[in-house]
Amino acid sequence: MQFIGAPFTFGLNLVNENVGLISPSGMINAPDAIYWMARDGFYTYSGSVKRLVCSVLNYVLDDINTTQSFKTLAFTNREFNEVGWFYCSSSSEEIDRYVTYNYLEGAWSIGNLSRTAWIDDGVFEKPRATGKDSDGDGYVYTHESTDDDDGSPMDNVFIESGDIDIEEGNQLGFVSRIIPDVKFFGTTPTDGQINFVLKTRNFPGESLTTNSTNNITSTTQQTFTRARGRQLVLRVQSDDDAATGLRTGFKWRLGANRIDIRTDGRR
Repeated sequence: MQFIGAPFTFGLNLVNENVGLISPSGMINAPDAIYWMARDGFYTYSGSVKRLVCSVLNYVLDDINTTQSFKTLAFTNREFNEVGWFYCSSSSEEIDRYVTYNYLEGAWSIGNLSRTAWIDDGVFEKPRATGKDSDGDGYVYTHESTDDDDGSPMDNVFIESGDIDIEEGNQLGFVSRIIPDVKFFGTTPTDGQINFVLKTRNFPGESLTTNSTNNITSTTQQTFTRARGRQLVLRVQSDDDAATGLRTGFKWRLGANRIDIRTDGRR
């Protein structure tokens, strides 16, 4: 809508069509553009309408409860350059999942969380949201205020690579060493510990097999492994089996990790 003066006052220019909105609260205005969720994916507008390339699109669309999609809630988290959406999974009639998009890095993430209202930092120092706990009780939550989950470890947190291969998977690869590049910081960064998990498979239709799980701390310089496969996947995750003291009081940031990989045979 644009002001054009008398006698019509305003004029309308068609920007795009056939792009829907999944819910009344499915749109959010971020610092760089407007983002919204439609029934077929995610879109952005910063002068023109563009569809976002989403690496988790099938996961979200296959899992969302379409009969409750009008409850979908968009939000921003400016501290981490993120926009996101809370939605109802296929097995729930209330919000229990989220998907976020980092608009600076173009990275997507998913998770389980019940939030029905959200306000970003500005009015308050940290974002605040309403939601329910596992017992169904409602609370107002302050987000991003500590390194832990309200005093408990942040378990079941991970980031996983895509397939790593040699010559587009035409050669088997052998991994002998990983040089981690992880920065630990927070209240007790020197006590932090996470896992590097290496998975392999020989054929695209084959399930991934875990070959090794290695503990990584702030002093780890390298870790040795023996893994062979046509496709390799590196997963960096929270060490959920470690003592609580090794899982609280810190957070971590992933850098440029190195993997020693060479062409190998089946034996």
